[in-house]
Amino acid sequence: MYAPLHQAAHGNAPQEVCEALIRLGAWRTLENARGERAVDVAERLGHDRLAAILQPVRLSRVPFGVLRKIQEHFHTVIRGRADDLVRDGRLRLPEIAHLLETRIDAEPAWFAVPGMYGGFAYRLAADGANARLVAESWCRVVEGSGQRHEITSAGARLVDEGFV
Repeated sequence: MYAPLHQAAHGNAPQEVCEALIRLGAWRTLENARGERAVDVAERLGHDRLAAILQPVRLSRVPFGVLRKIQEHFHTVIRGRADDLVRDGRLRLPEIAHLLETRIDAEPAWFAVPGMYGGFAYRLAADGANARLVAESWCRVVEGSGQRHEITSAGARLVDEGFV
């Protein structure tokens, strides 16, 4: 389960290839199925010349424990909205560490759920120990299906519904 940047690290691709992937939106913090980032793959295989470019650049700061809890609560929200579709599609739920590579209130990331005719748009709305994730979900063929959740390390709460 390698993403393109992991594959480039594994294959010791030219730096220009890695730079192009990052410019196109590859996330340096994304982990593969083993829990390795692209930089970890490169270091494990001795591809040290790629380490500097693959090292994640954090534009937002959230303590690891806080981020992990927010991700757990986000996954609970996803399962609450689309559990059967997630299981049937054998979907890997989204990691959110890549949001640390973006500024607060950046354009949301998207997690599509096949069969839902929609999915989840999510972004960090605050960082630090009081970090907050805003997730909006909807099914585009069901009028009024939109829900907005605010998610912190303490839990998730529904703050709006009925849109879309």
